[in-house]
Amino acid sequence: MKNLLLGLVFSTCASAATAADAPTPVYKAPPPNAAPTSDWYVSFDGAWQRVNLPDYGLGFRRVTVSPFTDAGPFQKFRPSFDGPLFGGTLGYFLPPALSNTLFGSNSRLEIGGYYSRASGSASGTAAYTGGGVATQTLNGAGANGGWVCSPTQICTTNSNLSTKYSDWRLYGRIAGDYRFGAILATPSFAVFGGATRTDQTLAQDIQIAQVPAHPTYGASTSLPSTDVGARVGLDLTVDVTPAVALGLGGWGGFARRYASLSATDLAVDPIGNLIAGASAISNSASATAFVGNAEAGVAFKWFPALTVRGFAGLNYDSKVPGVASSSFIGGVGGVTSRTPASISFNAETSYFAGAGVTWTLGSATP
Repeated sequence: MKNLLLGLVFSTCASAATAADAPTPVYKAPPPNAAPTSDWYVSFDGAWQRVNLPDYGLGFRRVTVSPFTDAGPFQKFRPSFDGPLFGGTLGYFLPPALSNTLFGSNSRLEIGGYYSRASGSASGTAAYTGGGVATQTLNGAGANGGWVCSPTQICTTNSNLSTKYSDWRLYGRIAGDYRFGAILATPSFAVFGGATRTDQTLAQDIQIAQVPAHPTYGASTSLPSTDVGARVGLDLTVDVTPAVALGLGGWGGFARRYASLSATDLAVDPIGNLIAGASAISNSASATAFVGNAEAGVAFKWFPALTVRGFAGLNYDSKVPGVASSSFIGGVGGVTSRTPASISFNAETSYFAGAGVTWTLGSATP
């Protein structure tokens, strides 16, 4: 999701940087000069991100040795993969009569956004000898029979999880500068909105001892979510030389998140039809997430109108949507309570690094 609100940050042509507001970001290293040379500026950024998503634990389930109660997923994955991010912003310095506001000098308005995507797959093997294996489908049904797993009848799963992730954000932001000796402080406030989508496919088979036929399980889940929210930020800049500046900053805020889940699954047991079943589900959930960003970078003013920068940082999201597996209470064949799969919200941290440019344009500011 990123799910995820974490942000990309764009530097302005003045001295302070700007930050976006999404699950993945781009830095805001500000250029060295402290006075705008143009009414307008535009920035473009590109980054490479490491996306971390909540655990994924659908498929066959372990059961205890007696009375064969639910012991959780046979195998779990923790999706983590890389992908690109691209963004841009358009900013405008307010006229001098309006510039010295609550946000300080060089007050400016910005609109911007970004788009990111990432995908990956993970494979793994797990063995169990301490009880048995059963199937509970996404809608909570099943768990009416199973296979015994023991040191003499080892149960081994082979699984593959494929994930496709995409995310986009739009934002509006106001910012300004305060000078404290060699340090330039840039407070900001932004509102944002966007959407994230995570599509995942699980393929799993299980070998029961030396039995040649393998029961199989497959699941396909789609988890889109939308966000609206606001955040406040603070960026600090130190001019190393007239052409080089170092920056450190971040932001934090809250997003109202709405997520929906649609999923199907199918278990086939060619041995004895003990762990077969199929289902389809659809549900939704909402949460208020705290989202935050921390970044560091360096900016080089190559020409009066052009600033080039590099950056790296992290994004934190307290409520990334994921898929919570179904579960049951009671023994296999005598289940007393069933819980279908649903949407869970988990805290995740993702990382990024990239580069960008800021170009000033328009008439000079008086």
